[in-house]
Amino acid sequence: MSVSAAGRSGGGRLKGVSLVVGGAVLSVLGLFVVATGTGLSGLLGMRVETFGRIDCQDTRTKKGQTVWHCFGETPAQQRANEAERKRAADAAWRVHVDGTPESARIGRTRILFADHDGRNDPGTITATQVFDGGRWFAHSSTVVGYGMIPLLLGAGPAAWGGYRMRGAGRRGR
Repeated sequence: MSVSAAGRSGGGRLKGVSLVVGGAVLSVLGLFVVATGTGLSGLLGMRVETFGRIDCQDTRTKKGQTVWHCFGETPAQQRANEAERKRAADAAWRVHVDGTPESARIGRTRILFADHDGRNDPGTITATQVFDGGRWFAHSSTVVGYGMIPLLLGAGPAAWGGYRMRGAGRRGR
């Protein structure tokens, strides 16, 4: 085996390893996004919550599309908001004695990529919070579709890298 043949097989193996590693990282990223979009993210330890009182504020959505952002309330937020609305209503009865009450503090959560029927806001949305204190991503077909892109784009280079490594290993013998 000549020196140039040994250099080529080592270079092929190195390129193959880099393709396998890069493709695997891209595929894992895609798998992570798919898990978020399908709701399997709860198995990975991420926080999954069902929201009610959904308000999407998007009138241009056609049937079956995804709304980029909606607002909803978790059951805990719904209880707190009801208590605050009741407190504000009770305070409004005492306005002539105590003065003007302060407005109710209503907490709502922003949810990204919610499926929408084009007419009515959904009754509930189940979403995943990827990082603690981060954004909420609805379990939707759009998120799954976005996750499939890096998943498939990573699988190709990983397979090609494996092929190159196998071929470089044969030439090195």
